[in-house]
Amino acid sequence: MLACGTSKVGSKHYECENPACEHRKVIYNSCKSKACSSCGVMLTEKWIAKQLSILPKCEYQHMTLTMPDKLWPIFRLNPWLINLLYRCAVSAFLSFAKKRGIEIGLFCVVHTFGRQLNWNVHFHLSVTRGGINLKTKRWGNIYFNAAMVEQHWKQHVVSFLRDHYHNLNTKHDNYQHIRDFRGWSQFLSSQYSRKWRIHLAKKTEDVGPTVRYLGRYFKRPPIAASRLRHYQGGDVHFVYKDHRDNCYKTLVLSQIEMIERLVSHIPAEKNFRSIRIE
Repeated sequence: MLACGTSKVGSKHYECENPACEHRKVIYNSCKSKACSSCGVMLTEKWIAKQLSILPKCEYQHMTLTMPDKLWPIFRLNPWLINLLYRCAVSAFLSFAKKRGIEIGLFCVVHTFGRQLNWNVHFHLSVTRGGINLKTKRWGNIYFNAAMVEQHWKQHVVSFLRDHYHNLNTKHDNYQHIRDFRGWSQFLSSQYSRKWRIHLAKKTEDVGPTVRYLGRYFKRPPIAASRLRHYQGGDVHFVYKDHRDNCYKTLVLSQIEMIERLVSHIPAEKNFRSIRIE
């Protein structure tokens, strides 16, 4: 990324077919990383243009699904779970809509990072506030509320983690007390009883504002360059908003700590897709 637009990532050379013409042009290759301030913008705009041409024009509801912090380490220890966890997020909505005879559409994206670049697995979704009636094949409206979403999300995640217990790496301080499947089930039950933070944003009236918002939000890197406040070869200073008091604060990390946090959010699975459309 630091070498983007330089000879280090290769280049293309163009020149006139006329031997007498001395005009030549060299174009250096880009890194194509979404974390790059140049490439990221370009990739986002292309993604937005593509989605605008295929998505239905209707109302959309944006939502954020979180889970208790005691569950975060299990996904860092077992990154293969994240690909499967998508189905939990999607199923929570598709099953709810199907019971009401409606087939909806949705975007789903996973973020593994919190505002301090810490490990914090959560999902962002944008769901159509309506869909095709499975009987009449006409458009029908459907609405969601936070309590319903939380209930479905909790049920799907807890069942998912319980089903995969025998394949999990649980070597973490949070799980030292767990010795067998019974202990794992009891731990999951204790997490189920907690409040899972669910946020429902205001509805958007059309696909245009929705896709533009999603593009800039979903395709963004773990930290934007605008949040970096100070770096002169030593510690890195960056700002973040603390959701507990809604105040902006400054976090100071060493170079190694900063790199480690960034690298930890690079998907470990090959061909991992951070955005799914159903």
